[in-house]
Amino acid sequence: MNGLQQVIYNASRVLLWPVLIAALACLVWVLIEFGFFLYEIYLRFRYRDLDALEARTLRARKAFQDGKPRTAYRYLQENNYSIVVARFLFDLIRNYQTERLAAKPLKLLQEYEFYTVKRLERTRILVRLGPMLGLMGTLIPLSPALIGLASGNTTQLAVNLTTAFSVTVIGLLIGGIAFVISIVRDRMYSQDISDMEYLLELLEGGDERLHSGRRRNKKGIWDADPVVEYEAAADVENTVAIPVLPETPREPLIPFASGDGGEAGVVSWPAVTPAPAAGEAPPLTFDDPAMDWQRDEDPFADLGPVDPTPPAGGASKPGTGAPPARR
Repeated sequence: MNGLQQVIYNASRVLLWPVLIAALACLVWVLIEFGFFLYEIYLRFRYRDLDALEARTLRARKAFQDGKPRTAYRYLQENNYSIVVARFLFDLIRNYQTERLAAKPLKLLQEYEFYTVKRLERTRILVRLGPMLGLMGTLIPLSPALIGLASGNTTQLAVNLTTAFSVTVIGLLIGGIAFVISIVRDRMYSQDISDMEYLLELLEGGDERLHSGRRRNKKGIWDADPVVEYEAAADVENTVAIPVLPETPREPLIPFASGDGGEAGVVSWPAVTPAPAAGEAPPLTFDDPAMDWQRDEDPFADLGPVDPTPPAGGASKPGTGAPPARR
């Protein structure tokens, strides 16, 4: 081998141990994810019940309306059939207890949609990374195995081929387990997001907004909402007032053909708009001097009028804008 080939060979030999270590780490990783996956399936099949979810949520809503938030929190915490739903309800209850923001539940729902995507990325990475490491762990030991075959060293050949085939099996195992977990989790997490949307609709939907996280005193009055303070802008003089029509005009702003028994084709103009009152913006009319076109300002004035009847022979007069006839 020349110098360049020797450098490439040595570089590939150096990558053998990092590839083997990475393959073992990915194998441990995918086995841990598989354990969590089995636990999620057990919780879902053992405790998920849509009717129970509806009953608990409606009871929690009733408890909120009666001024008993702790009872409502207890009913909400019973929906622990999924890790995603349990974490979402924990953050939702914390918002009810502290921040009391009306728009926060919807934002939490969107955040947990990204959270489920993040959890799916773990196994989706392993779907591609496992076979890739398996292929690298297969090809790298083939070079010394062929060298041992050429030199008659059967021990070196056997050891390298054993390593190559073993890493291939591990890589395919990692990719297969990660693929199954990703497919099933995608469906499970989509169902969790749907359950959380339904829970929020039952809990906060309807005509009245919930007094979430608040209490009633002995007189039956709710706690006051937190005060939101802000500083008003002082540069009022720079505010530009946009003129608008004071009311919808009764007369049209464009000429129209009179159809009340007069002469056919007679164009009528609307009556003159009365002057605006004091403090009102002037209405929009056609008397704007900026719209008054002069002939010397019209860029199309030199083209002349359009001839309604073309001349004989199919030729067009100059200035009519008609295309020349084909010969």
